[in-house]
Amino acid sequence: MTKILLGFEVGSGEPVYLPLHHLAIFGMTQLSGKTTTLEALINRSGLKALAFIVKRGEAGFTKYNLVTPYYKPQADWQFVEGLVNVALGEKVKFEPGMRYGIMKVCRGRKDLKEIQKAAVNLARETKREFMKAVYEKLAAYLEMVVPELDKWVFTDKLELSEGVNVMNLSGMRLETQHLVIASTIDYTFSHLDHVIVIIPEAWESIPQGKMTPVKWVAQQFIRKGAAIGNYMFLDSQDIGGIDKTPLRQCDNWLMGRMKEAHEVERILKQLLGMKVPAEEIQTLSLGHFYAAIGNMVKKVYVLPVGVPEQVGVAVACGKRTPESVRDEFIKVKVMESDEMYKEQYEEEKRKREEYEKTITQLKDEKATLETELKQLEALKTFGAALENFLIQIGATSLQTTVIDLEHRDLVVNIHHEGEKEVKMSTSTKEGQMMYCIVNEMSREEEGWAQIDLIKKLLEHGWNIKQSTVSVTLSKWVPEGLLIKTEKGYRLPTKVKFNIKKED
Repeated sequence: MTKILLGFEVGSGEPVYLPLHHLAIFGMTQLSGKTTTLEALINRSGLKALAFIVKRGEAGFTKYNLVTPYYKPQADWQFVEGLVNVALGEKVKFEPGMRYGIMKVCRGRKDLKEIQKAAVNLARETKREFMKAVYEKLAAYLEMVVPELDKWVFTDKLELSEGVNVMNLSGMRLETQHLVIASTIDYTFSHLDHVIVIIPEAWESIPQGKMTPVKWVAQQFIRKGAAIGNYMFLDSQDIGGIDKTPLRQCDNWLMGRMKEAHEVERILKQLLGMKVPAEEIQTLSLGHFYAAIGNMVKKVYVLPVGVPEQVGVAVACGKRTPESVRDEFIKVKVMESDEMYKEQYEEEKRKREEYEKTITQLKDEKATLETELKQLEALKTFGAALENFLIQIGATSLQTTVIDLEHRDLVVNIHHEGEKEVKMSTSTKEGQMMYCIVNEMSREEEGWAQIDLIKKLLEHGWNIKQSTVSVTLSKWVPEGLLIKTEKGYRLPTKVKFNIKKED
């Protein structure tokens, strides 16, 4: 659909159509009918739409699908600067050293937790008091946001139904709301098409003169989104506070009731030369807007969803009040939607509680596993020490002794394998070492040192590396060919060593 029925021209009752494009709507909350207008346009466009509830008690849509908030961690310095702007309430550039500090802590990080940790570490490590204060402030700002992210259940994929889809962010801090809205806009731009994204309180999320997380991605969305059927509707109480870059991309402007004199002047300047008294803007009735559509400006009564067209024409022609239409057609639907929303909210709350319970259980299991792992590491260390001790004392093996108890008499059966012959030759290093040990090394209890053996080998012209000698001697101990002593090694007295000279 390229054109959407907006409503009927005040006075003539002629239908007014709105081409599908980016839109900005302004007016006093609850007195101008902005939400009713947005719902009507979405309903008649046939597109999916995504809106956000950012204030408790905010008047909602009459029919919508409640969706789980979407959030994807980001660590771009521009994104983080926007987040700090929200916390400061002013531009980062007015806080000396803050932009440099943000760029440094963001380098190589993947999410806000890592950035916060980096800020804490840099605050501790830096020697400059000035930058120490900057990092401490940055860590404090992130401390307000990072813990809250753990309190909420987020989805990693958006699935939208036909019509209006709503994310309820009213319980979150303003900074967290900005993170969620920005992530959602970015996901929609990258993965979805033919979707309308409604930015609530645009003066706050896309402010004039300072960057925010929402502003960073909204500029990209509103410049390129229309090519794939994605449109942005900016909802704001006033014009002055909104950044002008996204407003320049909006070809449809709807301006409702406004009392503040400066805002009235701004509205009058957007009417393409139409002469309208200021008090006309200040007294616009519910659902009545001045619509600047392309090169045309008309005063329109917007037809709400579910209201017959002839009733809309009657209001536009002054034969019926917009309040009577609200009471007859809209109030009941709002009450019904509130009940539906309450049920959906309770379901989301239940899911969040289950999620938090699961996280707690997993943390407990992790702590238990870490304790068991430490115990296993201790046992492993003890086992290695025990094995080394047994090698040092010459133990050849540990075997389980089978004891047969019969009539309380102890019977032990020992199987002796007898003599076992081991052959060596002086043509090998092992043979050369054993030849020197048997022929020339002491058989006394104190034994001989490894260096004594190396000297004897050299006297025979056998130059064997110390590492090879050490490994071979250690190997012979468990084999029973040598006995380890305090001084070094000695031959066992019960083992026979025969040296034969080959012809």
